Amino acid sequence: MKRRLLTLVSLFVALFSVTSAYGWNSAGHAVIGHIADQNLTPKARKMCSHYLGHSLAYYASWLDRWRYSEEYHHTARWHAVGVKDGKLIPGELVGDISIFRAPLTPDEHGVARMEQMLTALKDYRNMTDSAVAVNLKCIIHMVGDMHCPGHVFYDGQKQFEFKENGKDMRFHGYFDKAFPRFHKGKTADQFYDGYRRLTKAEIEELCKGDMESWVRAAEPTFRECYTLLSPTIDYKDLPEQNKTRIKEIADRLMVEAGYRLAEVMNRIFK
Repeated sequence: MKRRLLTLVSLFVALFSVTSAYGWNSAGHAVIGHIADQNLTPKARKMCSHYLGHSLAYYASWLDRWRYSEEYHHTARWHAVGVKDGKLIPGELVGDISIFRAPLTPDEHGVARMEQMLTALKDYRNMTDSAVAVNLKCIIHMVGDMHCPGHVFYDGQKQFEFKENGKDMRFHGYFDKAFPRFHKGKTADQFYDGYRRLTKAEIEELCKGDMESWVRAAEPTFRECYTLLSPTIDYKDLPEQNKTRIKEIADRLMVEAGYRLAEVMNRIFK
């Protein structure tokens, strides 16, 4: 088992030397990374800086960049998770219409893969710096994805297309672009500064458990998102309370992801 985990770790090492050319370019993931950066323990901040050479926000979309390369296309499934009959399975089986060339296995989803990387990182002191770095970069992005309504798929709750000002829009893409949609022109600093900071007790309560329990706890919120949008009504004609509620949900999920990403890093480097 350990050999398998180390093999998973080593898959990305060859990419490490060229990642600086890309950085992050997704506003929502950058916000999540920025919030996490502000909530690291001193040790976690020092270790993340050592292994990454940049902030968490800088590498927030690193995995999105590399998923399209031929060698690492199989990581595309790691951005989503499906929930069927109470079990976590690949999102492709319950609504993700993306096409993959890699074989499908029961653990080809974000939660399982992240847990495997976290298990490997328990031994980070005996891993190469580049191996630790690429695992951290994957986790930084995946924590954010697991908090996005467009990346969690439910049996019997299929994602749909709708119209926005007469143009086609997918449920998935709508939530992926939630930050620039609702906070046009704002920086990550401005968003975080304007959002109510959680107390220490609130953060501790929010960060109890692990990625699987966080996904399961968010299920009612994710399902609510399907009721707020409509495949038959143009977005501009939705009731204003629907749009307001969608913004509230998107903002809260990004903030929660930021605090939890910090918690994940703090646990790795405790």
